[in-house]
Amino acid sequence: MTEEVLVSVIIPVYNVEQYLDRCIQSVVDQSYHNLEIILVDDGSKDSSGKKVDEWSEVDNRIVPIHRVNGGLSAARNTGIAAARGEYILFVDSDDWIHTDMIYSMVCNLSKAEIVSCGMIRATDTECIPIEWFDKEMVISAEEAIDLLVDNTIFTSHVIRNMYPRGVFDTIKFPEGRIFEDIRVTHKLFQMVKKICIIPDAYYYYYVRDNSISNVVKLKNKLEWYDALKERADDLINSNPEYQEKIKAQMAVVISLAMVQDTFTETEKKEFKNDIDDVHKFLKDACTKKSVKKYASKSQYLYYMIARIFSFSANKVYRIIRG
Repeated sequence: MTEEVLVSVIIPVYNVEQYLDRCIQSVVDQSYHNLEIILVDDGSKDSSGKKVDEWSEVDNRIVPIHRVNGGLSAARNTGIAAARGEYILFVDSDDWIHTDMIYSMVCNLSKAEIVSCGMIRATDTECIPIEWFDKEMVISAEEAIDLLVDNTIFTSHVIRNMYPRGVFDTIKFPEGRIFEDIRVTHKLFQMVKKICIIPDAYYYYYVRDNSISNVVKLKNKLEWYDALKERADDLINSNPEYQEKIKAQMAVVISLAMVQDTFTETEKKEFKNDIDDVHKFLKDACTKKSVKKYASKSQYLYYMIARIFSFSANKVYRIIRG
C-alpha cells in the first residue's frame, strides 16, 4: 500500500508528564508513516510543555503548539485549525494506540468516510477489551446514529474514529464544556454517508482515578445530563424513538447521582436552578414512560426513588437495601 494519505494525529496535552512519553511513542512507532503529529500543549503547569518541544526535535513529523489553557475542546480545535492532513485522528495524551491502528484504518478508507475501531480499557494492572463488534461492517450514517443513541456497543468516544478533515469545516468542539464527545459525535456522523467498523481493539483507553469523567462532582453530572439534552435537541427532527431513549439516559444519569448523593450542600446551592429544572424533568410523565421502556429494572428503581425523594433518595435507598 502506498502511503499517499496524510493523517493528522491531534494530541491535546495538559499536565500529563508521567504518561505523555508512552502516548507519543505509540504514535511515532506506527507502521503507517505518513503522519503529521500535532501536540497541543494547553498551558501545562508541569513538564509536559517541555516534553512536547523535546519530542519535536526527535521526530520532524511532530508539530508543537503551545496555547493558554482553554480545556480539551479548545486544544482539539487548535489542532484541527493547524492540521494539513486529509484525515484526522484524536488521541488523548494519557492513552496510547496499537502499532497498526492507523495503517488498518487507512486501508479501510476506500469503504467509508469514517473508520471506527474497538477500544481496550487499560489500568495500571490490566487491559480489558471493551465490548465491540466481532466482524467488519460498513453501515450508513443513519445506522451509526441509531447505535450511538442506543449507547451500548457504539459509544460517543471520538478517539476511536478516523475522520475526513472536511467534517470539521462547520463543526467545532464546544469550548468551556465537558462531555464534548456526546455533544459532537452524532453531528460528525451526520456529515458523512458511511462508517466502516473494524473489529480490532486498537485504542488503549487509560482509566485514571482523577480524570474528569471519574471526578464525582455535581457540576460534572449536570454537564453529562446537559450533553445528552443537547443531543436530543439536535436530533429532534430525526427518529422519534431517539427522544425517548435519550430521555431515559438523562433520567438514569441524574437519578443515580441523586441516589449516590456524594455532593456538598454548597454544590447544591450553587446549582439550585439547574436542580429545579431536573426535578421538573424527572416528574414529567413522558420521562417516566421513557425510563420504564428503555432502562433496566434497577435503573427504573433508582429513577423512581430520585423522582419522589430528590436528594433524600440516598437515605431512602439505604433503608431499602437494609
